[in-house]
Amino acid sequence: MEYAIVDIETTGSYAAGNKITEIAVFIHNGKHILERYHTLINPQLPIPLHIEALTGITNEMVAEAPSFDEVAAEIFRLLQKRVFVAHNVNFDYSFLAEEFKRCGYVWRVPKLCTVRLARKIIPNQASYSLGKLCQNLGIPIRDRHRATGDAEATVKLFEFLLQKDKEHIIENTLKKTKEHRLPTHINEEDFLKLPDTTGVYLFRNKSGKIIYVGKAVNIQKRVLSHFTGINGSPRRQAFINEIHHIDFLETGTELMSLLTECKLIKQHWPEHNRALKKYEPKFSLIHYTDQRNYIRLVVSPYDKHAKAIQHFERPYEANQLLLQLMNEFEIDHKLCFFYSVSNEFKPRYKAEDYPDVQSHNNKVERALEKVREQASSFIIIDQGRHLNEKSYILFKNNTLYAFGYFDIETQVSNYEDLVKAEEKCISNYYMNALVLQYIERFPSKVIHLNKESSDNPIYKQM
Repeated sequence: MEYAIVDIETTGSYAAGNKITEIAVFIHNGKHILERYHTLINPQLPIPLHIEALTGITNEMVAEAPSFDEVAAEIFRLLQKRVFVAHNVNFDYSFLAEEFKRCGYVWRVPKLCTVRLARKIIPNQASYSLGKLCQNLGIPIRDRHRATGDAEATVKLFEFLLQKDKEHIIENTLKKTKEHRLPTHINEEDFLKLPDTTGVYLFRNKSGKIIYVGKAVNIQKRVLSHFTGINGSPRRQAFINEIHHIDFLETGTELMSLLTECKLIKQHWPEHNRALKKYEPKFSLIHYTDQRNYIRLVVSPYDKHAKAIQHFERPYEANQLLLQLMNEFEIDHKLCFFYSVSNEFKPRYKAEDYPDVQSHNNKVERALEKVREQASSFIIIDQGRHLNEKSYILFKNNTLYAFGYFDIETQVSNYEDLVKAEEKCISNYYMNALVLQYIERFPSKVIHLNKESSDNPIYKQM
């Protein structure tokens, strides 16, 4: 087996928007160096002053150096079909992957990180930075923060780890397809505990705070996908660097994972869950009382401050409900407004054209009462997280009320008996929509509940 031990210098800390300024590659067979390669690279953009001060590489030094395109073929030859080794490997790998992709090369090789390996083979070191680790182990480094100097030190460190590796950690790491893809600060044991079942996963930062909640059909596979690929954007780099711990909750079904994800996001408002935080309905049928005391019915774009009768994804559905209520209860059209994208002329009416206030309001109140009476209440019984368990989702009066699990031996005569305090939830439009879409697909899993009473002998139906 041959290893390509690599170090690069760059114009910045993330691959997207920055470039390589220097690269050193040492081809090693596990016993000694077979081949050496080094070159400065013209990044074709200015080197920031703080990078120049750190590395000593100036714009003048790279002005006559080749661009990456010019040396890509040679570097690809050196790295292809070899194990890629570096100190904090994902940094170097992400830059080279970005450059190869831009040049039209398909490059994917196994990786070894000397930070991760050192933590396992020689634990309890004060620091695992290249400089301090080499100092503690008596490995000399010349030309610190230059590619050749740091790569030579990484070679010596890797040789030291090979000698000390009595438990075959390096060999076992290469046999696994996952470990070398994990960021260095994520505990491999956390990852290996992740199941390949449906559920939610939680990313926590160094202090244990939840920074992201996700759902997955296969938890382990989905978590791993966060750390693969070559997206080196600053946002993604910052996100991955914040993750220090991974927790999970198995849910049994995909719907339960979606609802659990929503509930946890509402409870913790994780910093990186942006999309779900903003999810709201698009339209509403609202009612309000005007200055002359008429109750008006209006279909309008969603406004969280408005008093809504019902929310909708599409204006057509809201307009249809309004039309149905107008026809059934003979509500005067002059006091109702449909949603329309056009700015069509709305006629002005005289006071005598309007109906009696009390008569009109009575009709509207009866219409609203009918909408309330038609509110749906049901329970969904589905598989649980294991064979001795079932899941339930309780929907009351058009709103998700609670969801959780119960033992299959439980005798349930009243659906409220299922509900534990921690399983109640404050739902939102998105969660309600998820449940309603589900029952359209799987009506056989739905038990409709008596609207007048919660005493339903449901256990016989399970």
